[in-house]
Amino acid sequence: MSLLKKNQLDINLALPIFPEVEVTLLDSNPNAKKAKTGLLKLTWAGESDTEEVVFEVALGEYVQQFVQEFKAAKAVAVNEGQVTAGATHAWISNYINKQPISIVATPEMTPVENYFRQLNNVQNIDAPENLMDTYMARSAFEYNPQTLKSVKEEWIAKQLEIKKSEFTEPRTLTLLCGSWNVNGRTPKENLAPWLIPNEHPELPDVYAVGFQELDLSAEAFVFNESNREAMWCAMIEDCINLDKVYTKVKSKQLVGMLLCVYVKTVHIPHIRNVQAVVTGTGIMGMMGNKGGVAIRFRLFDTDLCFVNSHLASDSGRCDRRNQDYQEVVKRTLFTMPNGPPFTIFDHEYVWFFFSPDSFFGLFCLFVALLLTVGGRHSLVFWVGDLNYRIPLPDSEVKSLVKARDYQKLLKYDELTVERNAKHVFVGFEEGPIDFYPTYKFDVGTDTFDSSEKQRTPAWCDRVLWKGAGVKQRTYTGHMVFRTSDHKPVSSLVDFAVQVVQPKRFAEVRQQIVREMDKMENECRPDAVISTNLAKFPDVKFMTRYTQSIVIENSGQVILQFRFIPKLDEKKFCKPWLRINPPVGMIVPGEKATVELMLMVDATTAASLNTGEERLEDILILHLENGKDYFVSITGNFLRTCFCTPLVTLVNTLRPVRDLTQPAAASSSSDRRTKSQPPQPNLIDFGESASTPAAPTSKPEEPKKLHIPKELWRMVDFLFTYGLDEDNLFATSGNEQSMELIRECLDTGLPFETMPDAVHSISECLIRFLEALPDPVIPFVHYQRCLDSNSNYTLCKQVLTQLPSEHYNLFVYLMAFLREVLSHAVTNGLSAEKLGAYLFSTEWETSTDVGD
Repeated sequence: MSLLKKNQLDINLALPIFPEVEVTLLDSNPNAKKAKTGLLKLTWAGESDTEEVVFEVALGEYVQQFVQEFKAAKAVAVNEGQVTAGATHAWISNYINKQPISIVATPEMTPVENYFRQLNNVQNIDAPENLMDTYMARSAFEYNPQTLKSVKEEWIAKQLEIKKSEFTEPRTLTLLCGSWNVNGRTPKENLAPWLIPNEHPELPDVYAVGFQELDLSAEAFVFNESNREAMWCAMIEDCINLDKVYTKVKSKQLVGMLLCVYVKTVHIPHIRNVQAVVTGTGIMGMMGNKGGVAIRFRLFDTDLCFVNSHLASDSGRCDRRNQDYQEVVKRTLFTMPNGPPFTIFDHEYVWFFFSPDSFFGLFCLFVALLLTVGGRHSLVFWVGDLNYRIPLPDSEVKSLVKARDYQKLLKYDELTVERNAKHVFVGFEEGPIDFYPTYKFDVGTDTFDSSEKQRTPAWCDRVLWKGAGVKQRTYTGHMVFRTSDHKPVSSLVDFAVQVVQPKRFAEVRQQIVREMDKMENECRPDAVISTNLAKFPDVKFMTRYTQSIVIENSGQVILQFRFIPKLDEKKFCKPWLRINPPVGMIVPGEKATVELMLMVDATTAASLNTGEERLEDILILHLENGKDYFVSITGNFLRTCFCTPLVTLVNTLRPVRDLTQPAAASSSSDRRTKSQPPQPNLIDFGESASTPAAPTSKPEEPKKLHIPKELWRMVDFLFTYGLDEDNLFATSGNEQSMELIRECLDTGLPFETMPDAVHSISECLIRFLEALPDPVIPFVHYQRCLDSNSNYTLCKQVLTQLPSEHYNLFVYLMAFLREVLSHAVTNGLSAEKLGAYLFSTEWETSTDVGD
């Protein structure tokens, strides 16, 4: 058995999954000082005996999801009777220090032949979390001609969608949506008053029940492990499923958020494509104390999506709640076999590929098609503790509540105001509110919060929907429940689903295929493109720029287009460019818009900063059975201090934006610029923040900076305004503010007034350090630091051997962090928390569990 370190992991070939393969997640690494890592063991039958390999992995959501995906895929392999004859496990050679072997995956996945095929069983397989991050990590599209095979079927599917009314009939079903922030309490009360609509004797066809603050324990935040899901699901089933009327389609938990969907068993044969996705928007914009859980599936021929979210708490943080909503919308991403990823609303086409070397080992290629019609989901139901407040004096709110003057209160309700301003929940509907505010009560009573904070009552808990054909019967809060400081809410609605008529469907599809074949056989394709030059002036770091190319089918046959790589290249565009869509189909006389999205991030900025690369590229637009068009891409990149080497920054007193040529600094020992003003004063933390400057042989040559001025500016701001800030380094910054901060650092302009300035600058500081081409502890010294971390003398020896600019920065940062910890009484930080916030994504806290 071989033990591989994390830095050796590079899953670059797909993982064949057969019934014989086993995966086991061991408890922890016995050699680790703390149980933050675990051992993942894969076992399979070798040529002569059982073989195995063990990986050391970081414990957390991704590992758990990998294990779940693996087991789900194995279950499919067992059910479908896959055999191992001819199979190869040569992929493992990449992890046991042998030469890689090319793999031909067997057996191949068979594509779905029937677009409207109805499955007999519910597919209960989760989608990977945060897929957008996986796609963004890929440098550029790799051309694969297999991706074009599905284009024709996708076009047929589009035409079927347009003509759906010709082969479907509507059917009305009933849905009950519920939401309850349980404040970390375990289930005690009978849920019938909440979930059983007494005024409507017939039980709903569908239940979608969301919980928030299910588990507030440290284990739930750190390891995302909790047994509360089973407890609350059992309570729901004890209430609604006494006669086995319902089947659970899916339940999904993210820390304190849980979403459960039940459907009458009679409808289960008509359900397919079930997926669940979680999106954390909490600490640093990623953790799961806030965010959303989404479950989607197709019922008959209608796609439904249910979302349960818990948005930012506290009064006066309406903008942050809006941002959390936008993050859930943007980052909740579903996938479908033989199709592109899509969001909750599918506002824009997702143009990324899953390559065959994906982490989950599934051979998936997704093609974004401009021809997709409308949104993927016909109906979206959104429940949760949205935390929107009423910004009026507490006494006035309580007086209006007592008088039941809800309409006046709703004029000031933040969610109502923000919806009317089209900042959030655009296109959503909500039934009339004619019930008590659901927040906040003293636990065990019906008395509004009497604690020291005396939080103002508000309708934090809401149910909204988006889509046609929904008619609400009831919308109410349930005051009888006293387990939590929130009251649950429920909404009972009627909604329409479309039911396919198979015979008529076959006729319509055959007609579409005949029309397409006729057009294909008439003539060769021809096109007119709107421009062959795209210019991007003044491109800034981490800022997205978009231009469009319009392609018009000027011929008489269906036009299939794709972007292809240049000669001897595998990728058809540079890594800083994305094309949406990269392939497509256009019928005669119609047009398609191709978006060119340019963004320079940390993976591409370094070479642009030095001038090794330029924002220049040539795209080749190829017409199937036609000619090629060439599109030139040019841009002017504005130099940034991010992704710039330390040695360059300390030798440059002027803002980096003022430099017209890359700074020449090839040695890390004694570099000088020709003319520099005196060095600015640094923060004095009571001890030297840098090593003593060596005397120069040429007095006329000025000294270089001890640390980058850009980093000094951020630390100085935090030192002046942020040492007493609660949740320093734990709260993510405002995107607009961080863009402004980067501009000030690059141009030398002073920091302007901006929202969440302290948190925005603290996140910029972390991103600045992450983007350094060579980190504070250079790569060449990294292993020695790890080996000597328990010996002070050895550590000191390693530090003294660092290049001067790295040594100075290390000492300076440590001095600043000690100063931060000296204010622990006010900022609530400890060394452990600070280390977790700065260097790990496994830490999670909640400063106000009542919200």
